[in-house]
Amino acid sequence: MKNIIETKKIDNNLTIYTGGSCNSAVLRSEDGQKAVIVDTMYFKSAKELRKEVTAKDITIINTHFHMDHARGNRLYPGAYVIAGNIKAWWQWDFDTFFSKRPDKKLEPGEETIINIDNEKVHILSMGMAHSLNDCVVCFENRKLLMAGDLVWKNMHPVLIGSNTNITLWRELLKKLENKYEFQTLVPGHGDFGDKKAVLEMEGYFDSIAAAVGDKHKIRELKEKYKGYASFPLFAGVDRVAEMIKKEKKMGK
Repeated sequence: MKNIIETKKIDNNLTIYTGGSCNSAVLRSEDGQKAVIVDTMYFKSAKELRKEVTAKDITIINTHFHMDHARGNRLYPGAYVIAGNIKAWWQWDFDTFFSKRPDKKLEPGEETIINIDNEKVHILSMGMAHSLNDCVVCFENRKLLMAGDLVWKNMHPVLIGSNTNITLWRELLKKLENKYEFQTLVPGHGDFGDKKAVLEMEGYFDSIAAAVGDKHKIRELKEKYKGYASFPLFAGVDRVAEMIKKEKKMGK
């Protein structure tokens, strides 16, 4: 049987797993006793990822609580979990199928650093954007950023009702531009990129925001981005424009 997830080895200790429910990272210590996992996938892909992690001392970092990134948490009952703090913990329970709640909950703007061998792993809570609290993870020495669902490359971002705030999302992307020095950006889904991917994401939102209320411009943007992958009902130019218009009306 063909594996659901695919392996992209950065070096002997850091591997990115793709092709499943999301892009995940596993950093292993030299002695193999410790591992840091960024996002645990869900369903069959989560089980495949679990087989790849043999360390006894495991730290899980969730970029956010949505099930495609966090439902696999329940396969690591003894792990130490780091994630952004949210008020609606019932949503964490639902999306992770009642896995253990985070041991360390980061408030918006709060950063914590963990060390594994010679690597410094920065975890920064950005606040509400795609979800109620989105985190990014930077492997400092490797100059690699796990952006979660804050950045989508050649894909329409998924927008989930009251969990999403595009106005704040646009502000956070501007902050992310120069927050860390990185050469490789791994989005929550899809192809890898670099800092340009953040700028392209900003441009995507900015162009749609400028076109709200102008049907001709919206049609032009739909043509411009027609090659982008999309999740029906949850993504697309019309969906972004609708949410921006609603946020302006509500003064968000």
